[in-house]
Amino acid sequence: MENADRSGALSLLTTLCPPPANPALARATGRITVPTSHKALVETYGTGCFDEFLWIFTEGASSDQLDIAERTRDLRDIWRGKQLSATHEDLGELSFDADDLVQWGATDNADLLVWISRGNPEEWPTAIIQAGSLRAVVSPRSSTATILDVLTRATVVPFFPHDFPGDRPEFSTNPYG
Repeated sequence: MENADRSGALSLLTTLCPPPANPALARATGRITVPTSHKALVETYGTGCFDEFLWIFTEGASSDQLDIAERTRDLRDIWRGKQLSATHEDLGELSFDADDLVQWGATDNADLLVWISRGNPEEWPTAIIQAGSLRAVVSPRSSTATILDVLTRATVVPFFPHDFPGDRPEFSTNPYG
C-alpha cells in the first residue's frame, strides 16, 4: 500500500468530512492488531458513524458494539465452519479463514467491513460484505482510504442504499442520541 494512501487519505477525508471537535476516544489494550492508518483514523474521528450509516470501530470503545476486538471475536465465532462460497467467489484470489477476519466497521444494514489479516497489517485489503447474501466488494486500500472512496463514490458498493452517501457527508459520535 502506498504512503499516499496511508497519510493522504486521512487528510482528504478530514477535508471532505470534518472530524468532531471532541472525538470519542478509547483506550486500546493491545488485544488486537490494527494497521497504523486505522489507529490514525480513530484518533482523528473516534468511534462513530459516517453519514448516519457507516460505523467505525476501535479497541476499548465504550460500547461492545463499537469495540473492534469484541466484534472480531463474535464474527470469527459465527463464521467458523460456514460455507461462504458467494463471499469467496467475490474475493477471487483472496482466500481466508474465519480467523483471518478483523471487523473494523459495519453499516446500519448489518453489512460488514473487514480486513483479511494476512501478511503486513499495512497491506491488509478491506472486504465489504453484504448482510444476508454475503456478497462482497473488495478494496485493496486502507480502512481510511476505503471510507474516502465510498464517500466520494470512487468505490460504489451496489448493496448500499442509493441515497448513501449524501452530498455533504458528516461524522457523528452518536447520530441517534
